[in-house]
Amino acid sequence: MTHTDAAPSRKARRRGLITPFVLLLAFASAWCVGWFWLRGQAEQRMDTAAASLKSRGYDLSWSARTFSGFPFRLDVTLADARVAEPSGWALRIPELKGEALIYDLDHWVAVAPRGALLTRPDDGGDVAIAGQALRASLAGFDQYPPRISIEGAGLVFSTAPNARPFPLQTAQSMQLHLRPGPDDQGAILFKAEGARVNFTGLLGRIAQQNTADMILDARLSRVSHLRGKNWADAVRDWGVAGGTITMHDARITAGEAEGTAKSGALTVDANGRLQGALDVALKERVDPNAKIKTPEQAIAAVSQALGREPVIEASLIFQDGRTRLGTIDTGPSPRVY
Repeated sequence: MTHTDAAPSRKARRRGLITPFVLLLAFASAWCVGWFWLRGQAEQRMDTAAASLKSRGYDLSWSARTFSGFPFRLDVTLADARVAEPSGWALRIPELKGEALIYDLDHWVAVAPRGALLTRPDDGGDVAIAGQALRASLAGFDQYPPRISIEGAGLVFSTAPNARPFPLQTAQSMQLHLRPGPDDQGAILFKAEGARVNFTGLLGRIAQQNTADMILDARLSRVSHLRGKNWADAVRDWGVAGGTITMHDARITAGEAEGTAKSGALTVDANGRLQGALDVALKERVDPNAKIKTPEQAIAAVSQALGREPVIEASLIFQDGRTRLGTIDTGPSPRVY
């Protein structure tokens, strides 16, 4: 007796070969539909955000907008992008390119290859910002503040001849980072290297004509109250709610001079100027043959003559719109708005 197995079905074998390709085609079609749907959603959300800001007195606009990046990215290019707030601050970017991965639309990277133009209120004049690189990273839009990083290299800040001077002239590199924290806090980190500055008061005396390296690491409390119709209103509401700025590290180094803020907490007064006190240390080497021009230089000269490190430790006090190093008035208090 013999047993003969049934011959395998040729039709089933063909189905097994075709099925993976059918599934791949279906997945590719769904991916294409999904990409164009996300593009439509991004376009709709941008239009909704622009309309919402306009109803509150802000401006978010552009003259042209294009989307690209298929299939794995969502890229958007804006021409003549502009964002402005009611008090007069505005930023115009001739060309802004943004990019996000299709599976991580909560994280955007943007570049401004043609620089930017900053408009200041109260007839402060425009500041043209150009450089070798100017880029930003934005993420965590469900948090307050969101995670924002701005970086630049080879930056040049230009103003019109009759415009109010801008604190920065040039910078080899610059970084600005904003991060949310626990307990309604926010963190700010600012760094600049090889910067030419237009500082006045004590910072101007430290920097003089030298290039400066700067760092500012601070914590803000009650950041959820930093909201308002414009920047000035937001800072006022934040101040009324008890918001403070706590310095963790603040330092400027220019040539042989250095200023360091060790600790202290600051607030903002009704005129938009800083108030409070910082514990600071100032170091300045003085040419023994040079003419002494400031009290700090006199103290430094005496310290050098005694063979000591020319360091002054004192309280830097911001009060009534003025800045005082101990009992010495060094100029106006820095203005926040």
